[in-house]
Amino acid sequence: MNLGGYFIEHPVSYGLIASFLLIFIAGLNDAGMTYRWMFSTYNIKHRREWYRLFSSGFVHNGWMHLLLNCLGIYFFGTLVEYLSGGILTLSIFLASVLGGGLFAWFIRRGDNDYQAVGASGGVMGLLMCAVMWFDGIQLGLFLIPIAIPGWIFVILFNIGSIVMTQTSDRNRISHEGHLGGALIGGLIGYYFTPQVPMTHGWWAFWLGTAPILLFAIAHGLRPRLFK
Repeated sequence: MNLGGYFIEHPVSYGLIASFLLIFIAGLNDAGMTYRWMFSTYNIKHRREWYRLFSSGFVHNGWMHLLLNCLGIYFFGTLVEYLSGGILTLSIFLASVLGGGLFAWFIRRGDNDYQAVGASGGVMGLLMCAVMWFDGIQLGLFLIPIAIPGWIFVILFNIGSIVMTQTSDRNRISHEGHLGGALIGGLIGYYFTPQVPMTHGWWAFWLGTAPILLFAIAHGLRPRLFK
């Protein structure tokens, strides 16, 4: 994209990062902004503030939270944008943010006021597409210099997130948002890529995405079995 003679190679990815930074700075000068934009089961249910399903993906709880999601967009958003273009990249991000919010709403539908912020659902959607579209990608946890194949990483991360929804940590980190974003990203990645059985992308879908859907179905049929 050319802007005033300057070429920007990944305008959507860098635009998302810029929006996170600007909104975060604006929130520093407006103490109530994060509360008005965050995901909240109470406000969505009783006040019909459905916009929170999207707005929560653009506010963050501190500099480290912001940094991690910006890095996620920088590494995975740019990869997806390089391959698929800006429109599809933005669509994947927004759909995954929405998916993360809806998944959190469904899993936490019995909570009086479950709250969450951050772009992690959108980042997870882009991560799933990047892993399924770039076969040789290697991933590792932040600050840990040990990388493993991306398809193995997403399988372990997503199954681990399912487990973490049943622990006390679920009240601190929105694992449900991660799972919803990963589910949407996995479905989109699978749809746009012909998956040959036994390939890495095929494993990433069936062992990294399908368990999320099965978890949601089980939660819907037997909610009393889950916390």
